[in-house]
Amino acid sequence: MKFIKIFVCTVLWILGLTLVYGISPIRPVREVFTFTTIDAPRQQVWQVLTNFAAYPQWNPFYTSIDGTCAAGSEIHLQVQLAERSLTYTSKIQTVTAPSELAWREEVLVPGLLDGEHRFALETTDSGQTRFVQHDTYSGALVPLVMGLYQAQAEFGFRRMNNALKKRAEQQDSSANGGL
Repeated sequence: MKFIKIFVCTVLWILGLTLVYGISPIRPVREVFTFTTIDAPRQQVWQVLTNFAAYPQWNPFYTSIDGTCAAGSEIHLQVQLAERSLTYTSKIQTVTAPSELAWREEVLVPGLLDGEHRFALETTDSGQTRFVQHDTYSGALVPLVMGLYQAQAEFGFRRMNNALKKRAEQQDSSANGGL
């Protein structure tokens, strides 16, 4: 019983510091990283990736993104995890066509749960596109939240990677007259 009281007091102390000062004495970090190789030019993949309006048609993970694909823009995202759908707001940090798109979000206050999502596109030696998704999460709630959702996020990333690959390759094939 004494352990539970100490644990609860510690958690409340950390949350209190985070809420009052936006700081945390601990900053756990977790990363989620996936990639795939797409048989389409980088520009084609970029066009699919940055066409947020079309996400409901093909993206099983980010089922909706409302907003403009421009640095500094606020976007509203809907994410489909295995068991639930989450909606949140982020701010686009980086748009470097056709190679990088990144956004960042903070839950309630900085230091509680902060996330940065980054897409990177690289041209391979064979002319294909290597697509990378990389999330970095930090803050006091990371152990709890990522303990619950990390496997679902990785699974969602892989599903999105496969769907992006399929859509970009189909569009590239159509653009080349089906060759």
